[in-house]
Amino acid sequence: MVDPTESFYKNVTLNDVQLASAYYPILIDLAKHKHCLTYGELVERAKEEYPSRPSVQNAIAVSTGRKLDVVRIFTEERDLPDLTCLIINKGAGECGSGFTDHFDPVAAREKVFAFDWSSVSTDFDGFISHSESAVTPRKRIKRPDALKVMSDHYASHKAQLPSNIAERRELIIELLMEGFTPG
Repeated sequence: MVDPTESFYKNVTLNDVQLASAYYPILIDLAKHKHCLTYGELVERAKEEYPSRPSVQNAIAVSTGRKLDVVRIFTEERDLPDLTCLIINKGAGECGSGFTDHFDPVAAREKVFAFDWSSVSTDFDGFISHSESAVTPRKRIKRPDALKVMSDHYASHKAQLPSNIAERRELIIELLMEGFTPG
């Protein structure tokens, strides 16, 4: 069985999350009206609704499955029906293989259409903040800068730090160089 809270793709990108945030409210509207759209229609509707968002304006239908995967994870984490079943392939008249290989689209749509969406928020912002920080590469720094950050943090927080913190010095420096923050 597929874990619906895991992405089918190796890495979720910032662009995937940004577009998912635009598609999610559209999908809720589709669910309320018991309607489906093709991948291309979804992209076009998003472009109309978000004219000032560059990520939306540059979107193409071909890569929409990746973005819908982020929406699927979002709905699954909130125990909501999978809205992504409302987007179908124009030629086949059904969801793409990324969906049909793992789920039954007809049963999924029945759940979506039977659900009361009137009280569900279209807010995706909290999820975006968490996801953006998870997929945004950390800014790496050089050893001298890491040493300064560590020293400054130690001087400011010495009383709260464990007495054996010096034993972890090299690990701390390495993590700081990888872009982690001392907080």
